[in-house]
Amino acid sequence: MIPYYSLFQYLQKHPRANFSQIANSLDITDKTAKAHYKYLVDKKYIEGIRAKIKPESLGLETVSFLVKVTSLNKVSLVERLADFHFFTSYRNRILGTAQGLFLQFNIPENAIRYLEVLFLEMKEHQIIEKFEMIQSSEFKVSTSPEFESYDNKKSEWIWDIEPWEEAYTEASDEIRESITPDINVLQRIQDLDLKLIREMTKNAKQVHNDLAEKFQVTPVRISRRMAFLNEFVTDYVLLYRRSKVQPVDLVLFRGKCSEINRNKLFNILKTAPIPFNTGFNLLTDGFLWRMNIPPTYTSQFSNFLWSISEELDFYRLDHYKSQLYYFYGDAFDTKKKEWKASKNEVLDQPLEWLKKQL
Repeated sequence: MIPYYSLFQYLQKHPRANFSQIANSLDITDKTAKAHYKYLVDKKYIEGIRAKIKPESLGLETVSFLVKVTSLNKVSLVERLADFHFFTSYRNRILGTAQGLFLQFNIPENAIRYLEVLFLEMKEHQIIEKFEMIQSSEFKVSTSPEFESYDNKKSEWIWDIEPWEEAYTEASDEIRESITPDINVLQRIQDLDLKLIREMTKNAKQVHNDLAEKFQVTPVRISRRMAFLNEFVTDYVLLYRRSKVQPVDLVLFRGKCSEINRNKLFNILKTAPIPFNTGFNLLTDGFLWRMNIPPTYTSQFSNFLWSISEELDFYRLDHYKSQLYYFYGDAFDTKKKEWKASKNEVLDQPLEWLKKQL
């Protein structure tokens, strides 16, 4: 059972709220709000607030790689390569019958070809066995935990998948929605912005005065740059310990299906999002769907997605080897207003490092 549940729910939807805002919304005093928040942090129910960048706003695209690697030593080698690379945003191990890695990079579009060659070189050197490169499309859906579907007294989720499956059958098979891309603000980015983004991806609860002291600028300048970043570059999420709520499976579905089924799945997620932390990407031949879901729902979604797919790959990811990378601003040239994403940075240097390890 989650203590101070109303506060926990409020923070899930308003992670950047200050104590006065919390107090007004929950009809408690500022002092009580602060004390309850501290309790949730001390007892590890809440682990912090993290900023998520919108890659497109910085002229970046998200590229995913599903990599088959059966040797654990070679898995470790590719993980270290990911640590070395400028543009890695996430990596995790794939467990089970299919073994390997799931990696993501936020990288300029004109450098994606170099990244693909890097993986081809790893295949040539028999470090990896095979890979699929998946470029993110503009048709994406993110869903967040909705604790209205959680029974706090029983400590279990009570969401029923069947009505959602029925709604899927009635969903439109045409995507009528026009996508408004994030505004690219790369030419407006300052050196201080890059430092602030990195700090916010570490801990978004930092006080402006502390940041001003750290970077030797005025608090007013920090506030102005943060206002700019919050409008265009960053979103915020509450980090909570899932094991304190209910254990979850970290899974990935790569489905190949008809355009009709693919579109219906995208549309139902837009109109009736599921109450879990997931990220859905519509692809030309199907979809890629990452999920943090309670174990009871893993089999239900597996069977549902299997029923609408011509081919479905299921990947179980490792909770303990999951690595989310902080924003790396040193890869941006603030004078030229461009990313350091030449063949040398994206391919040659990582490949040279890799060959030294062999």
